[in-house]
Amino acid sequence: MTRRGIRLALTAALFVVFAPATTIAQTGTIADWGPDSYAYETNYNSATFVSAPGSLLEAVGIINDFAGPLGPLEPIPAGTEYTYWITNLVSAGTTITPGGFANTYRTVYNTINPAGDNIRIYRSPANANFASAPGTFNDGVLVLSGRFQSLTVTFARRNSDLVVLGGNADTGTPSVANGVFTGGSEFGRVSINGVGCPFRVTGGWLARPGNFPPGYTAHFDGKLDIDCPTPATSATWGRIKGQYR
Repeated sequence: MTRRGIRLALTAALFVVFAPATTIAQTGTIADWGPDSYAYETNYNSATFVSAPGSLLEAVGIINDFAGPLGPLEPIPAGTEYTYWITNLVSAGTTITPGGFANTYRTVYNTINPAGDNIRIYRSPANANFASAPGTFNDGVLVLSGRFQSLTVTFARRNSDLVVLGGNADTGTPSVANGVFTGGSEFGRVSINGVGCPFRVTGGWLARPGNFPPGYTAHFDGKLDIDCPTPATSATWGRIKGQYR
């Protein structure tokens, strides 16, 4: 290489070294639950579909699939079960917004302890029993834990026949403020340098009677999404110089 070529190459290398670092976002669904997943609370009127202020909400279920950074947990071995437990949420009360076709029911469940965990995933022998929740859903090895600030549940009730239509539950756009992972045996897969990545809990919420076991208030067909920026790898000055010797 000519001296001019080396000079140009080193100039380009300097630009690489001192250019602002970029990030590559790792996003998408990492866990999914659906067929066996239900919510219950302490002061909910199943006739009016209204949650009273101060009512405590929990949800439990069996995880069906893992993907993304949790993909190595697949396939789930026979006789092994992954369960989730959402807890420590308190209702702010249900608001009903009238509509021509249907009324909209909206309830915000806020965390009881902003610094405490309220979603956990466990691995254990298959023993989930919805008649004794949450005992068989929060046993075994803690695989993942996290905290979020609130869960908003929204659904509609048709005016013509008062049938409850499908709805949604959501913790909001992934951000450090809305929710981050905090620990568990697989924490390293959803964190960067020991700092938990932001996540989102969301999915279908069906409060229509007949879609959940006695004692429960809704069927929660949900998932866990991640939005985790991964820092780009930086090259050292010595390594760059070595390329032109």
